[in-house]
Amino acid sequence: MTQARTDIQIRDAAARLDGVVKRTPLVPFAVPDERVRLLLKVENQQVTGSFKARGAWNQVSLLSDEERARGVVTTSSGNHGKALSWAAERAGVPATIFMPADAYPNKIAACREHGAEVVLGETRAIAEGLCAERVASGAVLIHPFDAERTLQGAGTVGLEVADEDPEVELLLAPVGGGGLITGASLAVRQTLGDGVKVVGVEPEGAPSMSRGLASGAPVLLEEITTDVQGLCPLSSGAINVATCMETVDGVMLVSDEEIFAAQAALVKTGEVVEPAGAATTALVLSGGIPEALLEGRSQADPLRVVAVVSGGNPDPAQLEALRAEG
Repeated sequence: MTQARTDIQIRDAAARLDGVVKRTPLVPFAVPDERVRLLLKVENQQVTGSFKARGAWNQVSLLSDEERARGVVTTSSGNHGKALSWAAERAGVPATIFMPADAYPNKIAACREHGAEVVLGETRAIAEGLCAERVASGAVLIHPFDAERTLQGAGTVGLEVADEDPEVELLLAPVGGGGLITGASLAVRQTLGDGVKVVGVEPEGAPSMSRGLASGAPVLLEEITTDVQGLCPLSSGAINVATCMETVDGVMLVSDEEIFAAQAALVKTGEVVEPAGAATTALVLSGGIPEALLEGRSQADPLRVVAVVSGGNPDPAQLEALRAEG
């Protein structure tokens, strides 16, 4: 069984990322419940439009000369692929991105614009199989979430939250494979201790981390029923599940309808956000914060919440439709 990796030091990655990625701001966001003070960690404003730039650069910056010559590969529905393409271009490393054919066209184009070779598989499983063949031939796999260096880079999101809002009481992070919440929870535990609640948010139609934490190991989902791209791997990472069992206070589920409604609310304020990036806001707007955390709170003494808005690369047509409705 994979062991938890609570020894991974997030500040080590912060030094490598300094001056390469943005230190994104915390932005106030009004919510109906006066017992909640919500700040958004707007990683949708990050380089490449998502937090994935952090893990991708942390990985690529640590490659040996021999590994750089072999080139890097990954599978991705979009944001990790775009981020790795950007990082590889910056470092002068060949990159190949294996993507399912139903990935957003703008994300496929973005990978190519950064010089990566894009190989489309009819399904996610086929894309992963093609990637595995390339790895067997010698390419270096940069896993989107189940890798120490990936989650270490992603964890700098949590480190910045801890540094900028040390009185935060609840950190919400969206969960797909689990790289972001694993790294962010490690950063919070290493800086602020156990007094902060760290909670993941998953789509109801892809509860891989929820089931993994319940079983104590990654669980392969039999089907994915969410339409929220970016939060729907068939299973969460092994390192991530093992580590989150020690560092995370829980994972909560939200519906696609709640996620898309939250995306619309964020877009109305001027943010460019994809559905996956709105999952944490969806939990707050739908009243999903556990009542036990809100007991005794008031407008004068609200629960201090930070929600990570993980990505801002929506399908252009879907974004324009939201803007037209707003």
